[in-house]
Formats: sequence, structure tokens, C-alpha cells
Amino acid sequence: MLRSVKSAFAAALVMVLLGCGGGGGGGGADPVPLALTVEIAGTAATPDLAGKYAVRPGQSVVVKSNDVASWAGSNSGSGVTRIDVETGSARWASRFRNSSAALSGAYKLTASASGGRTKTVDFLVQPGDARNSDYTVFAANGSRQKLSIDHDQPDYTMTDAGGTVTSGMLTAPVAPAQNWTVQSSHIAGASTASLRFLGDVIVGGLPFAVPFAAPARYAVYPFVATRAFVLTQTSLDGVYDRAYIQRLAGGGAQSAISQFSISGGGTVVNFCTDAIIYRIEHCPPGSVSTSFVTADTQPGSWLLTNATTGTAQGRFSMIEVEGEKIYLSAGTSLADGSRVLNIGLPTATRAATFTSSGWSTNGTFDVTNANTTDYEMSMTGVGVGLLDLTLGTPGGQESIGIYRATEAPDTYFSMRSTRLELLIGARSSAKAGFLHVGIVD
Repeated sequence: MLRSVKSAFAAALVMVLLGCGGGGGGGGADPVPLALTVEIAGTAATPDLAGKYAVRPGQSVVVKSNDVASWAGSNSGSGVTRIDVETGSARWASRFRNSSAALSGAYKLTASASGGRTKTVDFLVQPGDARNSDYTVFAANGSRQKLSIDHDQPDYTMTDAGGTVTSGMLTAPVAPAQNWTVQSSHIAGASTASLRFLGDVIVGGLPFAVPFAAPARYAVYPFVATRAFVLTQTSLDGVYDRAYIQRLAGGGAQSAISQFSISGGGTVVNFCTDAIIYRIEHCPPGSVSTSFVTADTQPGSWLLTNATTGTAQGRFSMIEVEGEKIYLSAGTSLADGSRVLNIGLPTATRAATFTSSGWSTNGTFDVTNANTTDYEMSMTGVGVGLLDLTLGTPGGQESIGIYRATEAPDTYFSMRSTRLELLIGARSSAKAGFLHVGIVD
């Protein structure tokens, strides 16, 4: 009797497995349906009653899939174009432009996965200027803030880490000028405050709070702002020349110039802390500081941790300026409470002759002409100043992208990327803490 019960149970089990596709033909379970989630301006979004996601030009749009997918989009002739950010196999990220100033446009995005699985998302792209957006600011007063631009007014709003909001009006440039001028209640009299758009990046000078000033007061400082972050950790790798300026809590300022590398798929940073500006591969072992990199909770932000002590060292971002990676960090030092700004330009040999215009920590607007031996800069502010600097040649073990620039008794250092150029006051000198940020013409 027991044997017959066991036989019946085994037969029933075989029938169940066959009914589930677990035996016989080996068909396997059906693939999980493809699912997509949508975020607009960093917030989870839901479609309207017509199944469309409303988005303004310039807003960040992220679509995530639950499986590896390929992406295809169409604007159905509505005049909408996309501004690519960083798209991967399970994430599509972009922003939109709408060629019409009055009519909404459409964009249909289709994700396709294995097994013929597809899913479509429909966007309703409203009219407006695609430059309208929130940008993350890295400012030379040592602060990281949010800049909101509205070209339809046009105006701007700045929000600092403590939630303090300042605002001002913008005036469009008249050709051939490229800089937007700025009017703000924090600026008295003639002003050098202005800014320029380089795609998804803004460079300029705006009124920021003077660090540690009591009572509070404002001055024009240079800044770089962006909405184009590098989002993939493996893309962080590279060798960079770093300009570091520091506003000290007890008063005064300091500078440091050095080279560093990011390697290991964006997981390891080696800083050269030596007083000599060595290339990182020639930096004495005792002057190499190693940090580990992990992703921050905020996309596009990365955390640094000391590899030896495990101590948190702050966070940084990597941005793109016309296809070139630029390292940025700004904020309050965890070590001593000072305010710091770091800008890292990719190390490379570039043409020494260039012209540029930009802004400095002296509150000036600057026009620069440089060649292989000279760096001349006219600085317009309360008055007009002129720097006539002689450029030195990097030594055999020094960074090929950093040039000593001198005009007795002062020493600076010059470095540049394809579109940005920096002049930094030498460490522990009368010009320590000085920074000029220029846009190469």
C-alpha cells in the first residue's frame, strides 16, 4: 500500500513539473516583462491622463529599465531635439530642446530588450529656452550652491547650502559680445558680474558671500556651474593638474598647485602633496596621498576616503566642458573648517598662444593674451590693472601643463585645458589664494 502511494505521488509530481515547463521540451520560464521608471529633474514622475510625461526644455530626464535594453527615440517631426547626457544599457539620460517658442513638442522613447520585449515612454516637451535649468555651482569663495536660470524673464536665483536665496536680473549680450551681464542688489556701483554659457556649463563671476565676514557682505568671485556631470565611475580615470585655493577661518588665504591621478576604474586617487609640482609618476613615495572613491547618494558626486585611516575627506564631481573632463570640488574643509575650491584640468600639451577673458578673486574682469614666453592680463575692476608675467618652462619631472609665471616679486602658476585657463597665486606668497578663471577664445 505504501509503495503504491509513493508511486502515485511521484507520478503527480512529474505532471506538475511538465505543466510548469520544468521538464520535457526545456522551454524555461517566460522573461520578466520590461519595465521603465521615469525621473524628471531628479524626482520620480508619473504620466498625465493621456499617458504623457510633461517636461520643460532643459530639465534632466532619466529613464531606467529593469533589464539590459537598447534605446530609440523619435520626435515625430515636432522640432524637439535631445541633449545627450550619459546613456547606458539600463539607463537613458538626457534633456530636450524645443525649436518652437509657443508650441509643445513630442518625443517618443522606445526601449527594446531580449525576447522581443519593448516599452515606450511618451514625453510632452513644453516650449521654452533649453538653458532654463538648475546648475550646481562651484565658487571661488569656497561654496557649492544651486543656480537656477530663467532665460524667459531673464533672471537667476542662487541658493546656498544653508538655504539662503539671492537673486538678480540678467541682460543678454549684444553681438559680438558673449557674456550676459548681471544686476543684483548685492552689487553697489559698477560691476564686473557677468557669465557665459558653454553648452551645459556656465562660467562667470557673481556676487557671493565673503567667507567668515561679520557682518555679512558680498563680493564678486569667479565660479563654474554645470548640469553635465560624469555619472559613470570608470569614466573618472585620468591625470589632472589641480588648482587649490583656501579661505582660512582666521583670515587670509592659501594656495596649492599639484598633479593627481584617478585610476582603477575611478576607484583610487593619488595626490602628490610635495612642495615641488611633480608629475604624479615622479612624486616621492612619502608625498603621495592615496584616497578611495565611492559613489555619493547624489548622482554625479563622489566621496573621497583616506586609504590609510578611512577618514572621510569630502566629495568631488567630474564634469564635461565641451567633451573635456574637469575635476571640481568646493565647500567647507572637514579638516579645519576653511572654505576651499579645487579645479582639476586634464594634463596635456597644448598650444601656448591663446587669448581669453574671465574673472578673478580680486573682483575683476580680465582679458588675457598669452604666448610661449609671456602672459599678459588686463584686469578691470575698481580701476585697471595689468599683469605682465614671464612664463617658465616645466622641468623634466614636472607637469607639462603647469607653467610658472613671474613678475618680481610675485609668482603665479598658469594652466589651461581646451576651453578653460587658470592663473593661481603661488603658495605661501603675497598672491596666495588668488585665482583667475578664463574662457579660451
